[in-house]
Amino acid sequence: MRNVPVKLKLSGFEDLLTKIEKAGGSINAATQKCMKNSAAIMEDELKSKMQSADVDSRLINAMPASEIQSSGNRVTARVGYTKGVFDPKNPSDGYLAVFLNYGTPKRTKHGKVKPRGFIQKAKRSAKKKIRAEQEKTLNEILKGLSK
Repeated sequence: MRNVPVKLKLSGFEDLLTKIEKAGGSINAATQKCMKNSAAIMEDELKSKMQSADVDSRLINAMPASEIQSSGNRVTARVGYTKGVFDPKNPSDGYLAVFLNYGTPKRTKHGKVKPRGFIQKAKRSAKKKIRAEQEKTLNEILKGLSK
């Protein structure tokens, strides 16, 4: 038996590649916008849950603004406090937030702090809203490709 080559002609593929290349700039812009909006959602939820957990307003207001970082094709958002180096005599706002969130069950000298769990509650609450924002962005990108 003789091998018969199969020929396949792809038409319109070049057009799709051109559309994807043109949409590249709008994809990057849409991604940045989505991450900025998602970070704002998470920040609002975290502050709201901290207020509900009776966290001192000074600590809530001391939360730094979110940061959007991109490296290659990965975009990340940092929301919340940075802990820094631990100083037991003067803990940073990040450590104070961690202590309030998770509690201090082993501490004996200054009394124990019950866990408040506001970080987990904020993540749970923000998850659906962030997913909706991501879906909206994806539809925006796909709409740009269909033109």
